[in-house]
Parts: sequence; structure tokens; C-alpha cells
Amino acid sequence: MSRTARIALIGLLSVILSAFAVGVLRAETVMIAVRETVDGTPSEPPLPTLEGVSSGLFEAGHIVFDAGKVDLATRTADLAEVAREGKAGWLLQITVSYTQTKLEKEATRVACSATFFLLNTENGSTSLSDEVSTTNAGREKSTDRAALGVELGKLISQKIAKALLPASM
Repeated sequence: MSRTARIALIGLLSVILSAFAVGVLRAETVMIAVRETVDGTPSEPPLPTLEGVSSGLFEAGHIVFDAGKVDLATRTADLAEVAREGKAGWLLQITVSYTQTKLEKEATRVACSATFFLLNTENGSTSLSDEVSTTNAGREKSTDRAALGVELGKLISQKIAKALLPASM
């Protein structure tokens, strides 16, 4: 290999490695705590919203882990402490409420709404607080509660991924 070709190859590898390093440096670690209720009753895992938000944030390049089963009485301060101990820079706390209405034999209308906030575990400040909602109206036979929950989680992950972007971007 000629000297010019080696220099070009080294330059190309440097650019690729720099781009990779920048991508890795932008990755944030997020602990996700989800509380879900269906018609007022706490849901049991697996939680579809957790699945949607986790996959969305992972696809955006972030490191995510689940807080596990979180009951309605668990304090945010306790969750933030667990997140810090797990080396997460962020706590994403989500509360989801589903309501279901049986329409006919195989159709159930599902509506869901979520409130969520993103907390910096180092300083306790809230970076983002928002609400989202959706329904399967018009899709009652094809979209069940689980599929709708994943959709809701994806919506949340898009908002969180934007909030986690560095200020210079």
C-alpha cells in the first residue's frame, strides 16, 4: 500500500472513529419508572408503555433500564436515588391511565393518557414535563390496549429523545 493510500485510510478511520465517539458521548442513561392503571386497577407487567418508550429511546441511542414494578405510593425521591445508584443521569417517570369500553363481540375502545417528567438525578431538576394521550377509535378491532400502549410509549420516547439532545445541536 502506498504512503498516500495509508494516510487516506488513516484519515478515513479517524473520521469514522470520531463520529462514533461523538455518538457514544451523546448517549444518556435513563431509568424508566412506569405506573399503569386499567380502569383504575394497577396493571401487572409487562407494561406496554414501558416497552414502547424503552425501544424508542434505545433506537435513539440511549441506554435505558427499567425501575421494575413501581406502585402508586413510591416516592420520586426514592426512584431518583435508585437511578443514581444505577449510574443513570436521568429518571423518566410515567403515569398511564387506560379506560376500556366494550363495543361489540370483538371490539373494545381504548383511550389512554399519560403524564411524564424527566428528572436530572444529579441536581433534581425537571428537564421536561408533559402529557400525551391517544385512542384506538376507528381501530378497535385491530389495535388492542397493548398495541396502543406501545404507541403511547413511542410518542413519549420521541419527546424525551429531543429533550436529551445536547444544547449545541
